[in-house]
Amino acid sequence: MALFAATIWSICFDHPAEVVFRAMPIHDLTVAYQTKTDEELLHLAGNPEQLTPEAHAALKSELAKRRIDSAAHLNIQEESDRRELGQQGMSEMLPLRESESVGEFVSDVLRVYHGHFWLFVRLIAPAVVVGYFAVVMGRNEGGEIARRLPRGFGFAGHMTEILGIWFANFIGFLVSWMAFSLSFGAICSAVGQISAGVIPSASDCLAKVRKRVGSLLRLSIVLFFLTLVAVAAAGLLSLAVLWILHQRQAHPSIFIIQLVSFLCVGLTLLVLSRFGLAIPALILDNCRVGQAVFRSDELTEGKWLTLAILLAKSLVGGYIAGMLPFWVAGWIWAYIRLPRQFLAVVSIAGVTAVEPFMFIGFALLYVRMAALSSASSKALASQLS
Repeated sequence: MALFAATIWSICFDHPAEVVFRAMPIHDLTVAYQTKTDEELLHLAGNPEQLTPEAHAALKSELAKRRIDSAAHLNIQEESDRRELGQQGMSEMLPLRESESVGEFVSDVLRVYHGHFWLFVRLIAPAVVVGYFAVVMGRNEGGEIARRLPRGFGFAGHMTEILGIWFANFIGFLVSWMAFSLSFGAICSAVGQISAGVIPSASDCLAKVRKRVGSLLRLSIVLFFLTLVAVAAAGLLSLAVLWILHQRQAHPSIFIIQLVSFLCVGLTLLVLSRFGLAIPALILDNCRVGQAVFRSDELTEGKWLTLAILLAKSLVGGYIAGMLPFWVAGWIWAYIRLPRQFLAVVSIAGVTAVEPFMFIGFALLYVRMAALSSASSKALASQLS
């Protein structure tokens, strides 16, 4: 009895269509189909695998009598479903871009950083060391030249020495900028691999940079001179603000003057950060220099808060991390005198720990926005095709 019941279960539920339609002769099938609506017949035609040969023949005959082209209707339905899915995809993706929590994004950046801490330290540390010594050597060289200049207004007649001071500092900052740009490129490669589910290595990331080193250096120079323009604009803006305060008979303190200068520099650098995704575009998508700059501007549209957080954490955090050892040494100078070399090492270590955050954030922002832009473009193309 149990074997009989199992056999009936297998027949009825493993092959239900065959049981029903084999039990009905074709004449009964024809009569049954004549009572169905066009939509019901098209639904059956859309699932031919459930029909027996007799049922399929009867259905085909009834559709022919009603002059219904089932193939054309099925193509229209598939196209409608595809467009509906495309619209659904657009509606799901676009709110993500607008409502994505900045806090969640920052958490993701920190998660990526903490998950691969030593990798990012190895990628950024050479730039911090090179940048530190380049800037210090530039300042020392400029200081040596300045010590030979006369005090007061007499230095105005020594334009050659003044240009030498400027050039020494300029070269120091340029070398530092190029070193950080190369490390940024390597970090972009690492973030791209992590986003793709690949465990990156420092050698693979540096190899990716070597393949694009020429374009990366050209892009870095372009961004460096844009930064110089931004800093100059910040200087003019701060002078304009101080002039307005002077016209209103205000007498700002040193703190207010420094605060105005800091805010003006921060504002212009925030505008400049719209190009922060140019290096990720060049490294991850092999964009050309000009294309990478415009791509960055496109993908950072409306991302002011995210850019501000990444920029502030790097500039403020890096400054504090770099100067904190010297501040502490000044506070305890009366009790303990720490060697300057020790303070420099601690300062470099602090900056090394803080700086990757901004670069990881820019790279991760590019990966996400590029993927979103690509998916939106495909959905829109599908909708219009």
